[in-house]
This record gives sequence, structure tokens and C-alpha cells, in this order.
Amino acid sequence: MKLKKVLITILVLALFFTSNLISYNIGNSKSKGIDSTIIAKKEDSEKADKKLDDEYVLERINEVKSMIDKNYYKKADDYDVLMGMLKGAVSSLNDPYSYYMTEDEYKKFNEETDGEFAGLGIYVSGSIDDNLITIVSPMKGTPADRAGLKTDDKIIKINGEDFTADKMDDAVKIMRGKPGEKVKITILRRDKNGKAQFLDFDIVREIIKVQTVSSKLLKDNIGYINISGFDTPTYNDFNKQYKELKKQGMTKLILDLRNNPGGLLTTSTQVVNTFLDGGLIMYTLDKQNNKETINATKGADDIKIVVLVNKGSASASEIVAGALKDRKRATIVGTQTFGKGIVQTVYNMPDGEGLKLTTSAYYTPSGVNIHGKGIAPDVKVELNEEVKTISIDNLDKDNQIQKAIEILNK
Repeated sequence: MKLKKVLITILVLALFFTSNLISYNIGNSKSKGIDSTIIAKKEDSEKADKKLDDEYVLERINEVKSMIDKNYYKKADDYDVLMGMLKGAVSSLNDPYSYYMTEDEYKKFNEETDGEFAGLGIYVSGSIDDNLITIVSPMKGTPADRAGLKTDDKIIKINGEDFTADKMDDAVKIMRGKPGEKVKITILRRDKNGKAQFLDFDIVREIIKVQTVSSKLLKDNIGYINISGFDTPTYNDFNKQYKELKKQGMTKLILDLRNNPGGLLTTSTQVVNTFLDGGLIMYTLDKQNNKETINATKGADDIKIVVLVNKGSASASEIVAGALKDRKRATIVGTQTFGKGIVQTVYNMPDGEGLKLTTSAYYTPSGVNIHGKGIAPDVKVELNEEVKTISIDNLDKDNQIQKAIEILNK
């Protein structure tokens, strides 16, 4: 790639981001980009506080690229330099949910939202507080779930190499890859008293076919639907199983969003729309205070609902729980949710690359932004310690499901 093309591409991408919008995505990020450190002169530091014009930006980019070409002791690959600049630009936002993706990374990103990929089966997020890679939740039935990884575990090492949140992109590349290969994960786990322990897990990669919806009819005509993530196929699966439960005589519903780390905004609002007879589902505000509202349509089902949540319920899950709680449409049972109240937009970039960027904050119908705070349940119930897996198969031990049944039968 010639230098002129590199510079033009950087300028267009970094300044304008004029690519086509794909969709809102509020799931947990899987990569973070590359950290970059800039050593500036005093006068440059003073300029940093001012609005930079296009000419100044282009001049700095030219200067850095020229110095690399002239002084770096090895021959630098132009494309790698370009990717480093783009990833570094997005990484400088210090937002664990915004990152730039190469063509290969973007393909893997789309594979995951389409419902199939090769890996360990965990949703991860970067923590700003401690700069550690945090497990939001393991996917049910995956290698990570069977190995015993848990929500809030911190990934410290992968195959013996140290990783932090600012290098989560590289960490995810190792965790995802050829199926059948073993990956060693070292995690930091704290008990209820805050005591830390370091644990090693040897986990073998598999093809992860994400089945995000499962259901069952319980006694007393109570339907149970578990949604483990809001991917592209989720709403159709949910709608099909919901209608089937109604055919079987369902008159009340337990909607289980525990350990659901989120996903696509459009999918989550489709699910909410099933239960709200018009009115506000949520709204977003960007930095110019432009407001975009999402409203339900008329003709919703008036079935009685209990929604189960926990610390692993994040993002799109919180949109569902927040809307149903604020609209007094459901009783929320469980523990405080994760607290991710920001929205990412995914852009198509040149050469098959992608940009995921936090573009707005979202608010529940009552005007609350839950970012960093989460949603408090209406009825707080701590899950029994002997329950190791979120599943209807643990009904006899799962006191949160039992509480939901009690509420629905009142």
C-alpha cells in the first residue's frame, strides 16, 4: 500500500467516519484495539486542548509515518502501520466497548452475532476500574460453562501470557480459533468476603452454535422462557416458542434473563414489544443531545410476567428488564444487574473492516440511565449457592425461579 493511499485512508477514517451504518449493537465487546502512547513537545501539549483542524492532523500523521519509514530499524509494513494508527485512535477513547476491526476480526464479529463461531463460549467485557478482562457470563452448555467459569471472573493470563483490558483484542484472538485445541485460562476470582484466589482452567475450543432461547411449560400453566443472548435469530426463536407455550395453555410467564450479557438492540426491543401495548420502550441521547425514541406498537399480550435477572444480565437484557419494570408490566426478581447503559453503532469500513463505536447513552422509560449502576430488582433474592448452572432443570434448588412461581400464583 502506497504512503499516499495510507494517509488518505487514515484521514478519511479518523476524521469523518462516513461509512454506512449497519445496526445498533449493545452487546459486550470482544476486542479493545492497541494502546498507543504519544510523546509530545510542550507546544504540542498546549495544542491538544484546542480543536485540531484537518491540516494539522494530516501534518502529524505525515510526520510520524515519515519518521517510521526513515528511522525505524526494520522495514515497517504500511498496512500494519495503518491498522495501528486506527486501532490506537479508537483505543485512546478509553472506552472498552469501542474498537476498530481488521477484515478478519470483523468477519468473526459478524459470525458471533449470526449465532455460530469457534471458541470457548464466554462473553467478556473490559473493566475501566481495574483494567482487567471481565467475564460477563459463560454461554450455557459451552466449554467455558462446563469448565466452571463464572460471571465477574477476571481473566489474568491466557496460555501463560498476561492480559489486561486494553489488550482484549489480542486475548480474544487466542481464545477464538481452531476447534479441538486447548487454551489455558488463568482467572482471578473473589469470594463474598473479597478474598482473592487464582485458578487455572484448561479448556478445549469447540464450534459454538449459540441457541439463545429455551422454554418449558411448568405446572399451573406457567411458561418458562430463558434467553441467553440477543443475537440475530433470537427474536424468531423466542416468538415461535412463546406461541407454542400459549398453545399448550400458558397463562403466566417467567422470562429468565440471568447471565444474559446483551446483544442487538433491535432484537431486545422486539421482545419487549410483545408485552407493551404502545408507549415508550427506551430512548437514546447522543453528545449533541439528539434524542431517538423507540416505542412499542399496539396490540400486545397482557400475560402476567416475572423477569429474572442477576449480575450477568447486561446491556440488551437491561433494556428489556428496565422497560418492563418502568412500565409496571412485570415484576423483576433476583439481584442487581450489570449496568451497561450505552449503545454501540457498527459501521462498515473500507476493505471489509469494521468500526464499533459508542455513540449514545440509553434511558429507560422513566428517564434513568443505568450505566455503572444497573437495575435493582423489585424483589431481591440471592441465588442458592448449590445452584451452579442457570437452568430450568435445577427447578428444585433454584430459589429465584421458585420465588417467581410464588409471585405469579398469588
